[in-house]
Amino acid sequence: MLGQLLSFAALIGLTVGDNHFNQLPRDLPKMSVPDLIKYWGYPVEEYWVTTDDGYILGLHRIPHGRESEDASQPQPRPVVYLQHPLTSSSSAWVFGPPQKSLGFILADLGYDVWMGNSRGNTYSRNHTYLETCSTARCKEFWDFGWHEGGLYDVTAGIDFALSKTNQRELRYVGHSMGTTQYLVMLSERPEYNEKIKLGVLLAPPAFMSHATNFIFQIAKLANDVEILYHLFGFYEFLPHYDIISWLAHSICGDDNHLGSILCLNAGFLILGFNPGQLNATMIPTYLDHIPEGTSTRPFVHYAQLHLSKGFGAYDYGKEENLIRYNQTTPPEYDLSKVTAPTAIFKGDADDLVNVVDVDILVNRLPNVVFDHMVEKDGWTHTDYVVAMDADYLVYDYVVQLLNDIDGK
Repeated sequence: MLGQLLSFAALIGLTVGDNHFNQLPRDLPKMSVPDLIKYWGYPVEEYWVTTDDGYILGLHRIPHGRESEDASQPQPRPVVYLQHPLTSSSSAWVFGPPQKSLGFILADLGYDVWMGNSRGNTYSRNHTYLETCSTARCKEFWDFGWHEGGLYDVTAGIDFALSKTNQRELRYVGHSMGTTQYLVMLSERPEYNEKIKLGVLLAPPAFMSHATNFIFQIAKLANDVEILYHLFGFYEFLPHYDIISWLAHSICGDDNHLGSILCLNAGFLILGFNPGQLNATMIPTYLDHIPEGTSTRPFVHYAQLHLSKGFGAYDYGKEENLIRYNQTTPPEYDLSKVTAPTAIFKGDADDLVNVVDVDILVNRLPNVVFDHMVEKDGWTHTDYVVAMDADYLVYDYVVQLLNDIDGK
């Protein structure tokens, strides 16, 4: 693995100088999401919710800001629900430091922050009766994609958060797959539009024919998305391995400047973000939590969208489609049913969610209240979560949108 990372670093030929984030602790201890939240000085609550199809999901809540800032906050606090991208978890919103992480920013501004975890990751790897191993013996557990995530996972999380807080509606913020799940939820279960006061979609994958990511290029060259199953596994895709965390901590130590440069290169390659926006000292923490487990189907489904040039349900093949959908081709999602106010963010260097594809989505949605190109050249798919300037390039706009919808 280390040899591969060295080769990768040499291949992309990047070097990095010092930046203004170097005063941060270089190597946070390895922690779970609840412990990470506590580390940064915030209260945290953990809940478990069971979906209609039996998956047991972990929900993480930051009920208010840091204690010293809590006394002046009104009750009850408005609820905001954050849904993470693919191969990630609720950690995406709380890596830290607090002024650079959306979950903490919103908590300090008086929001009751709830963070979902999609089925299959570390915090949602349980079921009422199915086994959860990574092999063929547990294939029924991994028989899911982001369609089921939108249909069952985010709906269960939203219902639990609203019930717990005795509120009727919330604000939804999703990144990547978290936005696809939003679109599935509101098109397939349109009654949830009434529960969404505002939806904020960061880099929404829906129409994907202009994406240039290597996964789609592999599928296109093979003319068959099934090759992705052979490359990445038929069941669990990218489970979290402790060796990744160990390696990151080992090569990014305080006394190893060369290792820090390599660490930045490895992070850029693995996580796919802009090296000029990357805080190299935080890479060990990122690799503690990325990748998280999911099934291979979400990737294959996205590849299907890339090849089909549409936004439809999963294609099981003609015979299985006929059984599941009563037609030989998968149905398209009816985006006219997504009537909740929706804000869109897009970046110019996103190889998964091309601006052209996002504009197609914007034109199909009936209630887009904000359509924003991030004002930074080279803005990539994961910069929304880990870029050093995400606070003022993205989060300030999100906060203003929430203030506007809440009349603040």
